[in-house]
Amino acid sequence: MRRGTLLRWVLGSVTFSLGFGLQASSFVIGEPPLIATGNCDPFGCPEFFGLGTYQQIYTSSAFSGDSTITGLTFYDEQVQNGAKPAGGTYTLSLSYSPKALGALDITNPNENVGSDSRVFFNGPLPFLAQTTLDFPGSPFTYDPADGNLLLTVTVSKPSDNAVTLYLDQSSATAQTTDAYFGIANGGNNTGGLVTGFTVAPSTATPEPGSLFLMLGGAAALIAYRRKRRRSF
Repeated sequence: MRRGTLLRWVLGSVTFSLGFGLQASSFVIGEPPLIATGNCDPFGCPEFFGLGTYQQIYTSSAFSGDSTITGLTFYDEQVQNGAKPAGGTYTLSLSYSPKALGALDITNPNENVGSDSRVFFNGPLPFLAQTTLDFPGSPFTYDPADGNLLLTVTVSKPSDNAVTLYLDQSSATAQTTDAYFGIANGGNNTGGLVTGFTVAPSTATPEPGSLFLMLGGAAALIAYRRKRRRSF
């Protein structure tokens, strides 16, 4: 193997290792959904209900470990009626919560917000991409050992479309529950929206020692081939 070819092979192997390790992953909380129904709050009917704030809590046990959340996805698979997301300006924030599932304060949403509250997304709702409503956002690092995860959605100047959007609602109230605040406050007795989480890759790939061993071995092989050529 020529030296240039060998170096290209080593660099290609390192790049492949890094690329393989840097693949984002995803998982869903709240499955299975309720059949043939859904929830129009907060992304389908905020004007009708005078919605100001919607909150949804996720059990920490649904996360396998530290996660850097980079995307949220909600699903339109049960009531596909050609509806579009509502109008208005939305702010999605993530935080820890001191509350348990089914125990959100339904009179004051601020009581449900714990430490490290961060704005994840701000702006009009994205287009409905076939059956998903996808939110890319500012990365939020979450450690399930520190408590449950809370999603807070606030909307200003909401406007509903003629056909109401109903997103999939969880039947698994042991995974996620919700609360809403507007003309009437309530919640806690139903599941929140089925939610997909996109998380950034682990920072543990690959280990520096492995890279040094690979590069060191390549350097030794190049030196050996040089010495061998000089001996002839």
